[in-house]
Formats: sequence, C-alpha cells, structure tokens
Amino acid sequence: MAYFSFSSRTSLTGDTMPAFIRNLWYVAAWNRELPAGQIIARTIIGEPLALFRGPGGAPVAFEDRCAHRMAPLSAGRLEGDTLRCMYHGLRFDCAGLCVSVPGTERVPPRLAVRSFPVVERSSWVWVWMGDAAKADPALIPQAWGLDDPAWHLKEGSLDYDADHQLIHDNLLDLSHLDYLHEKTLGAMTGGRLSEEEPAVQAVPGGVYVSRWLRDAKPPYRPGPIDTHTSYHFMLPGVFIQRVRMFPPGTAARHPDGQDLPEPLMERVDQQAVTPVAPGRSRYFYAAGVNAKFGDASLAARMVDGVQETFQQDKTMIEAQARVIAGTDPRRHMTYIPMDKAPTMFRKLLAERLGAEAAGAA
Repeated sequence: MAYFSFSSRTSLTGDTMPAFIRNLWYVAAWNRELPAGQIIARTIIGEPLALFRGPGGAPVAFEDRCAHRMAPLSAGRLEGDTLRCMYHGLRFDCAGLCVSVPGTERVPPRLAVRSFPVVERSSWVWVWMGDAAKADPALIPQAWGLDDPAWHLKEGSLDYDADHQLIHDNLLDLSHLDYLHEKTLGAMTGGRLSEEEPAVQAVPGGVYVSRWLRDAKPPYRPGPIDTHTSYHFMLPGVFIQRVRMFPPGTAARHPDGQDLPEPLMERVDQQAVTPVAPGRSRYFYAAGVNAKFGDASLAARMVDGVQETFQQDKTMIEAQARVIAGTDPRRHMTYIPMDKAPTMFRKLLAERLGAEAAGAA
C-alpha cells in the first residue's frame, strides 16, 4: 500500500484542488502573544492577517490589506475601538467597516476590509478562514489551556520550512522516538515504542491513538511501570495527548485503557500545526503535568527538557521536505504498519479538500 501523493494540490483521483481546507478553525497565536493595544501579523493558509484586541479584549482578525491601497494594516495604529491605516489614515471599526476617510466627511458605503471569525479558547486564538456563516465554535477541538488550574503547562512555538502534513505524520506516529530521539524521549520510554503497535480508530474530525507500554523502565523512576499513552489528532492538525503511569500489572487488568485507577503520574501535551503557506508551517506546543503531581516549575523543566527533541524533529522534517522537493513527484512513500494513523489522517484531509473543492465548483 502506498501513501497518497505529497502534492497538497492533488486529490485521491489525481484531480487538482485547493492547497488548504478553508472551512476550519486554525490556531493563529497563543493568547499571550496578543496583548491589548498591539497589532500582530500572522499568515494562515497563505492569507495575511492583522490581529488585535477590540472592545472588552475580544480578539479581532482582519485581512492584512487596507481596502484603499492594500497597505498592511498590521503596520497601522489602534485608536480606541478602531484601527487606523498609517498610509493614508483611513479608520476601520472592529467589523471591518470604514468609519473615517481623511479629507472628506463622506465615507463610501461599501468601503471595508475583510474580517474573519475569531474565538479565544484553551489559551489559543482561533481564526476561521472560510465561509463565516459556517464558523461554528463547537467545531473547535477541546484542549486544556495554560490557565486551567488542574494542570501546569508551559508553551512555545516553532516555524518550519516544511509542509504541515509532514509534521502531522511525525505526531501521528510516535514510534520515531526510539530512533530520532534515542537519547532523549526514546530513553524515557525505554526505546520500545516501535515494538508496540498502537490501537488507531477514526473519530469525527480526526483519529484517536492509544497504546500501552508494559514494564517500562524510565531512568527517572526506581522500578518498572505500565504507561498508557492516548491522544486525539483533530483537523486541521491539533494534537491532544495524555500520558499516565501506573504500577506494573495495570495494563493486564485494563487492556482497553478504560476505567483506569488513579495514576502514579500524569502529563499532557497540547499542540497545533498551522499551515502558513505551501511549504511553511507554524508549530504551537505546550507540555505540562497534572497539578496533583507537580507544580509550574516541573512543567517548565519538562518543556525545557524536550527543546532538544523539538529541534531534532524540526531538523529531520525540514531535511525530509528538501528531499521530497527534489524527488520525482510520481514517487511516493511506502506503507508500514506504524503508518496507519498518518495514512488515515492524510485520507481525511484529502476527502475534506475534495469535498470543499466540489462545493466551490
């Protein structure tokens, strides 16, 4: 069985279609990156955006182009509840409507910039890039957020010169920890993830992956443990993982991972992959610990400790992207059993792209 084509413009049938799904909520920023009184520039699926906070601190997203001469609004200035373009001075309200044009009291009634639906949730700023009438906040994947008192998390982000699907593949198949991260996370799991094929199932809008690692001997614990890892990977590329550690024998008593007892330790990961443009992506990540088992300093040490791991991923995936760019596009990756989850998610992406393209046509 072969993988699907690496060209994000090719459907399962070989027909051309858009590079990205538009009708989805994408992570634009950690909410801490958007302080009151500032405008930040972001690009999502090739669309430049200007983000700022409006009345009451609610986030606002404009197309980063003034409706007059297409100057970048991210270089503008906030004045009360309006944004002024600093090229010719036009002012726009938080709905994108022009409310003032210097030199005249008459404002053309249709003069406006495009605004996008925005939701602040789970410490992320989400932007809906498609049809505003379809922007249902209930479609936003559930995560924890940096301010959830039940958890201590620390966050960060990385920019990749690589297609978002390659980062998806990396997160959906964690068996690479045994080799790419042999001396870091691989050592923590005993280097045995590639020996334990996970259970993978389709869920609405994504996939669910779980596995037991029995009698693991991580270097930071005095004896063996059973570790249960489970995560949802949801459109457009959101990774929500729980890792729970139990006394030996727990896996035998709970092989399906249900009705588990209180763990010895529990950590979580909250990550999102946002396509910036073809061949460019931004990766948002946070890791932390259940407040029952640690504090903020432990979460900070956890994230600091995996920075080397994230750089290893980035180096490998960007190198992979360069190899793919120089390879005959008729060649495809091949399939091994550990590729089940990445393949299922690529198929889901392709189906959604095809359906959206058919709807637009």
